Formats: sequence, C-alpha cells, structure tokens
Amino acid sequence: MLSVKHTILMSLVGIVTACGGGGGGESQPPVVAVPPAPDPTGLWVRSSGDGAGLASYASKLTQIVTSRSADAGVVLESAPAADGAAGAGFSGTYTLESAVDEYDIVKYNGVTLAIAPSRSGCCFTAEPLAIADALPPPNDESPVPQIALFQTSPESGTATPVATIELESDQQAEGMYLSDNRLQVLLSTAWWGSFGERFTSPSGWLGEQVSVLHFDITDPGNPVSMATMSIEGALVTSRRTGDNIHIITRHAPNIDGLVAYPQSAEEVASNESILAAASEDDILPEIRVDGERVSPLTLNGCYRLDPEHPLADPSPGDSTITSLLTLSAETGDILRSACILEPVTGVYMGDSVIALTHVRWDLEEGGTMVHLLDRDSFDYVGSERVEGSLYTGGNADFRISEAAGVVRLVTTEWTGDPEDALRHRLYTLGAEQDAPELDVLGVLGNDPASRIGKPNEDLYGVRFMGDRAYLVTFERIDPLYVIDLSDPREPAILGELEVPGFSDLLHEVSDALLLGLGSSARRHPKVELYNVSDVASPSSLGVTELGSELDWAYSPAQYNRYAFTYLAGDTVDRFTVPYSGGGVEDGVCCTQVDRIALFEISDKRSPAEAAVIAAGEVTLTPGAVDGDTRVVLDEDALYVISRTDLLSGFWSNPEAVQPVELN
Repeated sequence: MLSVKHTILMSLVGIVTACGGGGGGESQPPVVAVPPAPDPTGLWVRSSGDGAGLASYASKLTQIVTSRSADAGVVLESAPAADGAAGAGFSGTYTLESAVDEYDIVKYNGVTLAIAPSRSGCCFTAEPLAIADALPPPNDESPVPQIALFQTSPESGTATPVATIELESDQQAEGMYLSDNRLQVLLSTAWWGSFGERFTSPSGWLGEQVSVLHFDITDPGNPVSMATMSIEGALVTSRRTGDNIHIITRHAPNIDGLVAYPQSAEEVASNESILAAASEDDILPEIRVDGERVSPLTLNGCYRLDPEHPLADPSPGDSTITSLLTLSAETGDILRSACILEPVTGVYMGDSVIALTHVRWDLEEGGTMVHLLDRDSFDYVGSERVEGSLYTGGNADFRISEAAGVVRLVTTEWTGDPEDALRHRLYTLGAEQDAPELDVLGVLGNDPASRIGKPNEDLYGVRFMGDRAYLVTFERIDPLYVIDLSDPREPAILGELEVPGFSDLLHEVSDALLLGLGSSARRHPKVELYNVSDVASPSSLGVTELGSELDWAYSPAQYNRYAFTYLAGDTVDRFTVPYSGGGVEDGVCCTQVDRIALFEISDKRSPAEAAVIAAGEVTLTPGAVDGDTRVVLDEDALYVISRTDLLSGFWSNPEAVQPVELN
C-alpha cells in the first residue's frame, strides 16, 4: 500500500477590472498578496505555546474505549555486526549495527573489564575495594548489588579486581557502556519479566525510575562519580553512537483517579475534571540531574497524531508517554530531547534514523505502523503502515535495518488459512524529499512468484547486510533465502538452499561466507557455514552439532545475541557459543552439563575451502549457562562470565581456565 499524500490546494485569485465613468482610462488590477503555502506536515506533528499538546493528551483519556491493543507494551529491545573495538584485537558486545553500541551487563575496553549484576542473579561478589570502610553484608542478607571492575592482563590470561561500585538495593543494572576513560551504568527499578499484563497496562509504568550514572575511570581502581541523572518511568532501550548515549523510557503519570482506559461516561467526566486541573509537571516525567529538576520536555513539543492525515487511525486511549534523551558520554549533559504521545512498542536505531514501530492489534486489518525520526536531531521524517506484524525482541531485532536512509523490514501476517497460515513480506521504505512522509519503495512476498517460505513455514533468522538480506524459514526443512536489495524498489530472491533444521542467528563472515547458529533436526544447537559466493546457488560447508552425545541441549545465544561472541582476524575468525544439555547417564537421570564451545573459521578468504573447526570447550558449573553468559576474547586471552563462574585463561588451552581471585 503506497502512502496517500497531502495535496496543498491553492485558490485562484481573479483579476477584477473596474469600469470608470467618462474618463476612458485603463484601470489597474489590484495587487493581491498570496500567502505562502504552509510547510507540509506528516502523520505526527508538534507545536509550541498553543496548548495543543495538553489538549491532544487529554483527548485520549476523555473518550470511552471500546477496544484496545493487546500489545501496548515495550519490546525489550543491518550492516556488519561489531566484531570488537574497530579491529583492536578484542571482542565487544555483539550488536545489530557495527556503528551503534548497545548496553550490556559485561563491557570491556582492552584494559578494564566491567561486570554488572544480572537480573537472573549473579552469584559471585567482589570485595568492595573502592570503599575502604564498607563491610560485607551479614550472611543472612542478600549482597549489595555492585559493579565489579577488573584489570586484565591478556599476556598472562588473568584478571585482577581493582574496584567496585555499589548500587542502591532497590535498583538493578540494566547494562553499561564503557570507553577508554568513561563508564555509564543504566539502572532501573522496574522488572517484571518478558510477558504479562503489566506490558499491556499503563499501571506497569507507574512509580518507576531509570538512573544513568556517569563515572570517570581514568584510574580504574578509583572510579569517580561525575553525574547522576534520574528519569521517571521505565527503560525501553538505549543505544550509543559516538559520544551520544540515547535513552528511551516510558512513563505513565501518577495522577490520583486518572483512568487510562475509561469505560463509562462517568469515568470520562472524571478524567476531564482531573486533566483540567493538571499541569505539565503532573503529566511529563520528572527528570533530575544531580538531584536538581530539569525540564527538557514540553507537552506542546511532544509528537502527536494529526487527525486530518490520511493515515490517522487513532489508537485506543493510552496515558503513557515515550521520552527520548540524548546524553553526552563525556559529560553526562542532556544534548537533545523529544517525547511522543502515540503508542510505541518497538525501537530500532540505525546509522541515520530511529524507527519507532507499533503493531495495530486493535484494528481488523492489523498492520504495523512505522515512524521515523532523524537519529541525530529527533526531527520527524515520516510514517507509513505496512501489512503484517513486525516482531522484535531478542534476535528478532534483526528483522529491521537501515542502509543509506532506506529502512528494510520483514513482517509476518496470520492469514487464518490452516493450509497456509503465515505470509512473510519484506518491505523497503524511503523518505520523501519535500514532505515528512514515507513511501513504500518495494515489497517482496505479496504474490506467489516472490513468496518467502513455503506454506506454514515460520520465520527464524533474518540478517540485512549491505545490499543483501538473508532469511531463514522453517517447518520441517530450513530454506535459506538470499535476497538482493541493491535496488530498493525491486527486491528479488537470488537463491535458495534447503537444509535440515534452522538458524536463529545469522552472521556474515564475508561477502562469500555466512555463519548460522540454530537448531539441528533433533533440536540440538548447531553451527553451519554457508558458501554464498554464488548467490544463485548457496551451499552448506558443513554442520557442527553441540552436545551431540547428550539427550537434549540448547544455547541461549539462539535468542540472545549478547551471549554470542565473535572476533574477526586477518586469516582466522574466532567465535564462542554457550550451551547447556543433559540426559540419562549410567541409568541416572538427569545429568546436566554447561559449556562454552570454542570455534574457528579457517580459510575464510577461500570460500570453497572454508570450514568451522572446533577449538575446544570450557566446562562450567552445572546450571551456569543462561542468557546472561558472556565471553570476552582479547588476542589469545579468554574470559568467561556466567551466573556462577568467573574464569580466565587462554584460547589455546581452554580446559585449563581458572577462577578469577575475587579478593
């Protein structure tokens, strides 16, 4: 469906001549000033100083809601993935985009290893070295959550604790950013798991707080607090680009008696009375810097729906407000801000845009709204609705990407046909030059000739890499599709390969090699290398099944990219995959093993000879492997962080890794 564009109608001004009496002279036409055409507006608008922001917000909560979205919550949380710090010889957080960093509970800069306590409960605690008079908690109390800093020695394969940063007991670390001499810690009071009613109700965003702590770690043994920011609400996601740290939060105003989804005339009247007396400070999130309240946001400046726009189809009333703040990683200062009064359930950040998405479960025709903002200014670029649902979260985040200003995304639609229940479409979207509008440039999957997947095949691994996209669908056999995106208006399937099992995570080793991590035919984790040098005829270069001797096995990296570590080298690449498995051994049920599998990709410059080679395994404490398991590689040094283990050693001798001394 192409966008319906606004048309600016200009009135024709007639030239009126006057007939004078007796003089016979020619009359001159009057000069008529034609006002300039107003700047074109898109689906989202904002203003200043006219009270429209408060009126728009109030209108959502002063009408009876007959239906509401079943998915009004956050999606917790592409160009080559980051293999490390710009070829610095060590691995970094595995990200969607190489130039866009993502917060995580483990960060490394080549000298300092920072480890935050995980949500699932990290079981090792370093002594509080940074605070000499702090005492360990009594045995019957939970340890104080803390950030642990270690100084590494890659030459000796060791790490030494040098400092800790204690956190408030009612806040948990969502993740961190780390540069040469700066550390940012993201904290939140909110945590309610991955599913539940709190995602669909504004009450889930009430009474929460996000904090951003900035530290100078020029001396890692003595971290110095530089600035502290607190934001009322819960964390949606965050990204870092250069010196900019982008924080996206959601907030519901805590106003006594306000009903988020009024169901009767009485509730509507009550909301009208409450909002008539409310101020901006009552509605907008409270933001403080070092304890002092600041006001970077205004309701008039919040993006809101233009009800006259052809795409305008108001969502059910929702009292939540999404806020975007960009902070300086060097100083912690607020550089820019924006707020949104419309539903946002997915966030993607690319090289030049921020894509804010919302699946319209409340509409009979469904679809997904896509709204684009300029990444570096928060200026509005445009909106569009596409068919199907854009699923994000975990490794499904790879279903949307941007290249040269063109947004590419893959949606899935439930058709209701039991014989062919799923339809997958790939869209390319581009911005108009003369108006804040988006165009659908191309669509793949709308007709049988361009179908993605066979009947009833679900969508698994997706990866956008430059001018190509790789897609994996699966029901019984894994078809890998290679798609050409060099012309965004004509996306086309170039080749297809069918192999057993499927891949959840795809990594482009080079233009000619693609690595897949997924499940084998018997649902064990597998890694598979593909030769895509001949895009019309991709081929498999071999499969390695993890835990093949076990009755069952799984890898958290299949759904959490941060558990996957990849370090590219000149001739050989290295990567690690954590996995857990078990079964019956000697008649005893049930044994469990937890391991880190180490792999190398050899001959990567010769696609026909390239291969995945098993380089050994690190055995962990049973039960240690989960979504918070991390591995850091620095040259030959190997550091393993899990909920029960903190180990260091060498890649060349993984069986000999040793626990890091914490005292």
